[in-house]
Amino acid sequence: MIPVIHILDSHSANQIAAGEVVERPASVVKELVENSLDAGAKHIDITIEGNGVSLIRVKDDGCGIAVQDLPLAVIRHATSKISQIDDLNHLQTLGFRGEALPSIASVSQLEISSRPSDEVVGLCLKLMGGEQGEFSEVGCSIGTSVTVRNLFYNTPARLKFLKSIPTEFGLISDTLGRIALAHPEVSFSLTHPQQVVLQTSGRGDLRETIGAIFGHTIARQLIPIKAQQAEWQLEGFISPPDLVRSSKQTQTFMINGRIVRSSFLSRALAEGYHTLIPNKLHPVVVLHLHVPPSEYDVNVHPTKMEVRFKNEKALGSFISQQVYQTLIDSKPLPSFQTQHLSTHETKIAFSLKDSKAELQFREPAAPPLKMTPEKLPVKPEKFDQPKFYLPAQEQSKVLERLGDVPIQTASAQLSAQVETLTQNKFISEIETICEDTLAHIWPLAQLFNTYILATDGEVLLMIDQHAAHERINYERLFVEFKQVEHSSQALLVPLPMEFTLQEEQVVLENLWNLTEMGFILEQFGARTYLLRGVPVHTGTVHADRLLRQFIEEVLQKNFTPTIEKLLEEWIYMLACKESIKAQDSLSLLEMEQLIAHLGKSKNPYTCPHGRPTMVKMTRSELEKRFYRT
Repeated sequence: MIPVIHILDSHSANQIAAGEVVERPASVVKELVENSLDAGAKHIDITIEGNGVSLIRVKDDGCGIAVQDLPLAVIRHATSKISQIDDLNHLQTLGFRGEALPSIASVSQLEISSRPSDEVVGLCLKLMGGEQGEFSEVGCSIGTSVTVRNLFYNTPARLKFLKSIPTEFGLISDTLGRIALAHPEVSFSLTHPQQVVLQTSGRGDLRETIGAIFGHTIARQLIPIKAQQAEWQLEGFISPPDLVRSSKQTQTFMINGRIVRSSFLSRALAEGYHTLIPNKLHPVVVLHLHVPPSEYDVNVHPTKMEVRFKNEKALGSFISQQVYQTLIDSKPLPSFQTQHLSTHETKIAFSLKDSKAELQFREPAAPPLKMTPEKLPVKPEKFDQPKFYLPAQEQSKVLERLGDVPIQTASAQLSAQVETLTQNKFISEIETICEDTLAHIWPLAQLFNTYILATDGEVLLMIDQHAAHERINYERLFVEFKQVEHSSQALLVPLPMEFTLQEEQVVLENLWNLTEMGFILEQFGARTYLLRGVPVHTGTVHADRLLRQFIEEVLQKNFTPTIEKLLEEWIYMLACKESIKAQDSLSLLEMEQLIAHLGKSKNPYTCPHGRPTMVKMTRSELEKRFYRT
């Protein structure tokens, strides 16, 4: 049967359009707040209940909607922003397609109350699922108030994909915070449900607004940037090289007052910081770019978040050069921060499960594996002399200690194991291997201060020292955390931590699990907490920095973890921080000790993230390279 083409009814079309514009409650807040800004509002108040499904209210003091225009405001493609396609080349408003209100109305119970300055009373319009609405006169102040109730009540499939209340509210607060950064001249307030969680002054001071969004500690450290080239103008704030984050969560890009996502702008920014910060770390920036509307297009996505530029090469070069020059001119020197919890101090530990909180004194955690040769453990007795001095004949005797397995077979087994495991990108679990396998490998030299060259007489192994040490530390820390489950060590001096709204929601959502892990956080003010305790065996790592990086990881992955997953992520980071790094010089004795510890691991072949710890080259492969076979 040939399918029949028919025209969708307006209600179905609106709901499909809503799927493009109204992705989640944060999308509704964005669209309504942008409408308020287009109306010239100077004060915008947002009220949220729960995760935004039950209630979203946006109230402004803008120009309001005229009586004759209010019925048109909820019809698709009805707009006051443009009248023809050429108007897009000179567009100065945030919205222009007339899709926001109709799309929101089609998936919610919508109420709009508005009063222009030349009217005595206001007009209220109520709609249910975008159907025929009812009008009534109401008393209201100049401006517009839009109330959205029971969002997605008629599209239950959309409700299933929404996250928890803290996650969804975190996204709402993040969206609003970024819009506030684009408009420091407007006063914003966010209430949830009865408490004001965000308030900006609207005085036009961008640094002050950054302080309200990201915290005043960050705001004070940022460097102002202002540059102009022809019709391009760049202004805002960028962080010094020593203020970086592991994710791009604290980066905000704006074009002519509009928040945008742009891989092009991210690359231009990264190029400006090139050689000034380590790879995989990202600066904290609030950058506002002013360009003629005809030079970019925001109509590439229904949410108008994506953007394309006409002259990306020249514009990217302008941004990169100005960022780099601003950083150099500021002569940034990294600040020296003392270790908050010295390894030489006695640490107080107590069990969170013990209501009496019995105190007991613990010795400092053991130092990382890298140490001077005189501090290394005594060499195992089974080695009569350092392995790296053994000739080939003696090496064969060592391999024969495997038992009845022939030497060639033992080497082949090792080669097969390494080759199989290093080619696997994901290994969930590997059974305990024979400890003697790596026990008969000895180091030869260190290559590029990063890789250990080792052999058993038949196979040449190239071991990544950081990945190998990371595996050792991960398994050690995992055992230690299991042995002292739910334990915490008190910090001698509590560490203040200032979070963004979205970061705070992650903390609140996972507070119980964090407490179970051993973190003790005490609220100290608006989005400020005191870190009073950290998990036992945190070692010499700056606990506040690691906790912040941990929160960024959770935000980046956008998941609600269990305590087991949180613990796993925490151990991953601890293992990485405490491990030998690339470019660390090692002695032969240190290399031998590293290999010995690696051989005792349950899975010596990959680091906790799945990267191989070693690769191999057999004698036959080497001989083929030299055409000896």
